[in-house]
Amino acid sequence: MSDIVADLLRLSEDPNADPRTRRRKTMERLVQTLLAMADADIGSEDPRHRHSIIHLTTIIRDMTGRIAEADDATFSAIVREAAMLIRSLQRRQADAARFTVH
Repeated sequence: MSDIVADLLRLSEDPNADPRTRRRKTMERLVQTLLAMADADIGSEDPRHRHSIIHLTTIIRDMTGRIAEADDATFSAIVREAAMLIRSLQRRQADAARFTVH
């Protein structure tokens, strides 16, 4: 993903969708992204890392409804924090990949 924030904030293809629906889709995309990152981290030497991603994903998935109903500033802050987390995980995976012997 080139720009995670843009990907996460990209609105649904349906211009008539209400803001709550678009926010739910954003949270669903976030959950999918984190799960994909956890799957990619299966070979990690630290199983706690993968477990942490799965735990965070579960929390976000369970809170999707409340997050979708949050005010604009809160929702934007959550998405920015999530994007920073994903960027950090991507950097970690890229760093680990450099040292992985195939």
